[in-house]
Formats: sequence, structure tokens, C-alpha cells
Amino acid sequence: MNESAVAGAPASVPDRRGRTFASSRLVLEFALLFIGTMAAKELLAITGAVSYPNLLWLPVAVLTLQNGLGSALAAAIIASGLQYVSGLPPELLGEDVYSYIARIAAEPIAWTGFALIFGHIRSRQIAHAAELQAQLAERTEQCAAVAELCDDLRRRLEALERQIAAAGQLTDADVAQATIELHQAGWDDFTERLRRFLVLMTGCPEFTIHLLRADALIPAFQPEDDHRSVGDAPILYGDALFEAVVKQGRTLSARRAADSTVLAGRAVMAGPLRGGRSPTGVIGMLSIGGASPDDCSDDLERRFSLALSELSRLTGHLMLIERWQAATAGISNGHGETREAQLEFPDREKDHPLEAPPAERDAQVALQ
Repeated sequence: MNESAVAGAPASVPDRRGRTFASSRLVLEFALLFIGTMAAKELLAITGAVSYPNLLWLPVAVLTLQNGLGSALAAAIIASGLQYVSGLPPELLGEDVYSYIARIAAEPIAWTGFALIFGHIRSRQIAHAAELQAQLAERTEQCAAVAELCDDLRRRLEALERQIAAAGQLTDADVAQATIELHQAGWDDFTERLRRFLVLMTGCPEFTIHLLRADALIPAFQPEDDHRSVGDAPILYGDALFEAVVKQGRTLSARRAADSTVLAGRAVMAGPLRGGRSPTGVIGMLSIGGASPDDCSDDLERRFSLALSELSRLTGHLMLIERWQAATAGISNGHGETREAQLEFPDREKDHPLEAPPAERDAQVALQ
């Protein structure tokens, strides 16, 4: 058995099932029409009424106009057989053999002629409709492919424009200024300064910082972007990305085949944020995206490592601001903790204190 036959075998099974179903439906349609017609003829015979034209014209006409030439000829043959199933009619007085044959053969010949003429016309209509449907399906598929290509090109163009803009602004002074501003960021402008820092460092317009919460990496910081309609989903325990970043502490790049499988299109690069007291020292993950790996600079991995190192020094800022944002948004953590508990400074955050908001400072002074 050759390879093409093996490849075509699964596709042939639905085709056989479809043909079997169509044949069964056609047989059922024939049976219902002719059984109903013969029942009506018997009922008329009992009441003594005479039907003209013959009731057998009904299934012949319906099947001809419905299914085309093949069904039409089959219906004409079946109708001719059922017409004289109980025997030929008697010869009339004064009727010669030619008149008798013409009388009994008139309706079968008429059914056959009707089936040939209108069945052929209907078959051509059915074939033309099938051809138009095939063309429509092909055009629809082509339009979908073109739309997908245009959408991909649009995203690629926007990503390249952002990268060019970022690369054009990238100087040592800009990077140093962005780093200083990030360390001096307050409650309201931290995310924006974080975005500027990461764009200057990596050239990628999209990023997400996940923080480790129990057995999941929860998105905590990401820029507002009209092109990202849905925020990144949590990365749960057992996910290959969770295992690689949190447990193994690896930095992943989509340029490497093994890492690309783990990333599964979710990011261009991803790496661990360190600074916690967990066994691995990982408190979260930084991932960047919004660009094709082939379009990124050659030293992206070095820049990404520098960004990871810098953000690892700001783990206290990250965790405290994320908790403050959750508290001000009224988000409950599901354990009944109070607002003060959510804002509690872990020991690892005391190395990088962040000035509390005025309301919190006043509350702390009052408690003292």
C-alpha cells in the first residue's frame, strides 16, 4: 500500500458514509411517494371515483424535478410497473390490437418522455448549481486566506514600525534614563515606565509580567494595547512553560526549536524573575512578544537577560504595586484577607522600599 493510499483512506470513510446516507434517503423518498400514491389510488377505487390525470404522475413529476434524470427514469419505470401490477385492462369492443396497445402504453410513454426531457434539464441545473457552490467555496477559502495574510502582514508591519521607532531611539543615555525612571516610578506611572524600559531594551512592543501565586503564574503587568483584545491567561501548574520557568529557572527563546515548542506561540522570549524565598527563588516570569523571532535583533537574548536582571532588583516594587492595584480595584484574593494584609511588605521587598500613598502614610502615622 503506497503512501498516497494511506493518506487518502481516512478521507474516503466520510465520503462513503455520505453516499450511503444519500442513497438511503433517496430510497426512502421513492418508497414514501409511491406507497402514498398507491394508497390514494386504492382509496379512490373503493369510493368509485375516477382520477384524471393518473395519480402516478405525482411521484414521477416530484422525483424528476427533485433529483434529475436518473431518478426520473427510475420513477417512470416503477410507475409503469405499478400501473399494471394487477393485470392489463380488458380490450374494449370495437378496439383493434393497435388501438389497445396505444391505449395501455400511452401513460408509460408519457412518463418516460417527461422523465427524459425534464429530467435532463433538471440534471443540468443540479450540475450547474453544484459547480457554482464549488466555486463559491473556493472563493470563500481564497478570501479567508487573503484576509488572514493581510491581518498577519498588518501585525508584522505594526511590529516592525514599533521596533524601528524603538531602535531609532535606543542610545545608552536613553536606556540609563529609562532605568532610572523605572526605579523612581510611583503608583500611577509604574506600568508606563516599565513598558518604555522593556521596549528600549528588547525592541518588542508587547510584554507581560506574571507573578507566582500558589500554583499559577498570574498576569500582573502588561501594556494597554488595542491590538491585544484579550489579556494573557494564567499559566497553571503542570504547563510546560510553568515547569521550564518556575521549576527549572530557564530562559526560553522562540528561536530554539525545543523552546519554541514550550512557548507554543505565547511569547518570543520568557524568563524567570528572581528574588523570592521559594526553593527556586522564582517569584514570577517576564515574557515579551508582538514580533516575529526572525525580525528581532541578533542580541535580543543578551538584552532580555539584562532586562530580567534589572527587574529582579525591583521585585519588591512589582509585588507591592500589584497588590496595591488589586486592593484599590476591590479585588479579593479569595482568602478573606483585609486590605492591610494585602499591602503587607514581605522581607524581600524591604530592600527596595516604595513610598506609600498619602492615605496609607496617614494611616501608618495614626497607628504609631
